[in-house]
Amino acid sequence: MPPIESPLLARFLGSLGKVQHHLHTVIVGLSGVEKKTAIKPGDLDINWRADDPVGSAREARHFILRSTLIFLAEELNEYAKGVLNYRTLAGGKADIPQKRADRVRSLANPYQIDPTYLAVAPVIVSQWRNRIVHRDSNSEIHKAEERLLLENKQSIHDRYKHIDVARLLHDFRSDNPTLKETTVLLAMSINFVTKVDSTLPYPASAADVRRWLIVDNHWEKILELERASARGGHTDPRSRGKNYLITKSPRLADAYYRLGASDEI
Repeated sequence: MPPIESPLLARFLGSLGKVQHHLHTVIVGLSGVEKKTAIKPGDLDINWRADDPVGSAREARHFILRSTLIFLAEELNEYAKGVLNYRTLAGGKADIPQKRADRVRSLANPYQIDPTYLAVAPVIVSQWRNRIVHRDSNSEIHKAEERLLLENKQSIHDRYKHIDVARLLHDFRSDNPTLKETTVLLAMSINFVTKVDSTLPYPASAADVRRWLIVDNHWEKILELERASARGGHTDPRSRGKNYLITKSPRLADAYYRLGASDEI
C-alpha cells in the first residue's frame, strides 16, 4: 500500500496554507500604509495614526514576520509530538525529547532526507522561535547543521528564491527576518514534514488504525460511538464512527471503516 497522508500532515498543511495567505495579505496591506494610500475607516473603533508611515509599516512587517515564525514553530512542534507519540505506540523509543528543536531532530536523521539540508530548516525555525519568545535566549543550531546549509548554499539558492544562506544565518542570530527568509523557511519546513510523513506506514490492521485514532485524539469518541451502535443493535456498527471521522479526520475514515480499531495495540 502507498504511504498514508497522515491526519497530522493534513492538519499541518491546512494550517500553514492559511498562515501563508494571511502573511501575504498583511504584507500587501502594509505596502499601502508605507505608500500613504491606506487610511483608517471612520467606523473602525481603534486609535491609529502613522506620523511616520514608512517606519510604522516596516516595524509592523517585522512584527508579522516574527509572529509567522512563532506560529510555524508551534505547528512543527505539534506535528513532531504527534509523530513521536505514534512511533511510541508502535513500539518505538518511549522517551520524547523535552526541547522543541530536539523533537524536530528526532523526526529524521538529516541523511534520511533528500535533500539533506531540508532537515535543518525546521530546527532554525524552532530555535528562532525561542529567541523571539525568550529575550535572553541564545538558542543555536548545531555546527554540523550550519555546515550542511553552507555546503549546500548554491543548491538552496537555486531552489529557493535565490536566498543567501549566510545572510539567513546572520539574520537568525540577530532576530531580523526578511520576507524571503520567512517564506523560504516555511516552504522548506513543509517539504521536510511531507518527506517525514511519507515514511509513515499505511494502516494495515485495526491496531494501526487505533494508534492513529489515539494520536489524533478520536479514540474515545469512536469507542463511544461503537458502543452506542452495539446497544442500538445497528447492523453496521462502524458507520457512525466513519461519518464522525469524515468530518474530524477524513484521512482515517475509510481505513477505520474497512479495518476497525482493535483494543489490542
